[in-house]
Amino acid sequence: MSLVLNTNIASLTAQNNLSKSGSALSTATRDLSSGLKINSAADNAAGFAIASRFQTQIGGLGQASTNASDAINLAQTAGSALSQITSNLQSIRDLAVQSANGTYQSSDRAAIDTSVQQYLSEITRIANQTSFNGTNVLNGSVGQLSFQIGSNVGQAINVQLGQGATTSQLGQVSEISTADISGAFVNASGVSGQSISLSGLSIEGADGKTYSLSGASASSAQGLADSINAAGIAGVSAAVNASGGINIYSTGELAVTGAALTGAAGTAFNLTTGAVAFGASGVGSSATGFAATGAAYTDGSVITSSGSLAGGNVLTVDNANNLISRVDVALTQVSNFQSQLGGVQNRFQSTIATLGAEQTNLTASQSSIQDTDFAATTAQLSKSQVLQQAGISVLATANAQPQQILKLLG
Repeated sequence: MSLVLNTNIASLTAQNNLSKSGSALSTATRDLSSGLKINSAADNAAGFAIASRFQTQIGGLGQASTNASDAINLAQTAGSALSQITSNLQSIRDLAVQSANGTYQSSDRAAIDTSVQQYLSEITRIANQTSFNGTNVLNGSVGQLSFQIGSNVGQAINVQLGQGATTSQLGQVSEISTADISGAFVNASGVSGQSISLSGLSIEGADGKTYSLSGASASSAQGLADSINAAGIAGVSAAVNASGGINIYSTGELAVTGAALTGAAGTAFNLTTGAVAFGASGVGSSATGFAATGAAYTDGSVITSSGSLAGGNVLTVDNANNLISRVDVALTQVSNFQSQLGGVQNRFQSTIATLGAEQTNLTASQSSIQDTDFAATTAQLSKSQVLQQAGISVLATANAQPQQILKLLG
């Protein structure tokens, strides 16, 4: 090797290698101190971009999980209020059953009705004042709420809250009434309590099916009501009214046909026409839920559910029976609403579990891209430290080499 003064190749080589080892030492120190092997886009441009996208998704999933928890809290708030409404409805029903008993006087029923009205008012108050973060959840004013349960647009669950729980929104029933039907059970000799066949009587249930009372018979208005109740007609019930006739209630549309009936005296007996006519009393009254104002119900006509708990009372036996039917419908409505909210809660619980698993997997993928492997990096640190120390020693030797020229000049 030539011995020259102006250019020290050995020193330049040592400097270059020392720079490399110094850079490696700096990188290892930075990675170990930050815990990241990608600290900037310069470290790994593709990895930095992927890790950033993962972080966006991870953050969105975390917030989506919080959103789902908020939705559960809202559903629980509404569910708790509905439980209280159910309790009030059951109390109203008990009082209505009490008032329907014939042993009570008008003054007694007035006293009972005082409690009923308080319960009705409390139901409306609960429905109107139950809110979550300023949003009323039980008076039907919201309609539908959308909960963002994903990190991307459109990943949402919609919850229907259109069913209100005020007294004016609960207890819709169909109702038709007869006038006094006692004459149908009197024979030609004037003896009452005679049995008549109900084989020609058919009633449409709330499920849309038509039920026939074939094989049944009755010897009084109460017997007729009992036969209707015993027929198991979906959503339909009957009770004797103050006129000596019967009221029939249904949670859905209601239609009655019975032209084939014959009274005890052998005369034509039809529950929907003539002297024994549904709609003969209370026709067109919004309180009883008739669909047609001023028009009597005729054979096979359809009356749809209407009216509500609002304005209900137990001041008479008829009114008490009416309220019982409406409370039964209201209890079903509230129960269905609670079931819906319970299902929604279960759905959001499942969503939270799914989001948690997705967030965990994304975090693991992000970690594999940008987190420091301490075992490998500490080994690299030790290597860089040794190389740097060796490089400094070698550089010192290389820098001293031109001094050998002095010996030649001496």
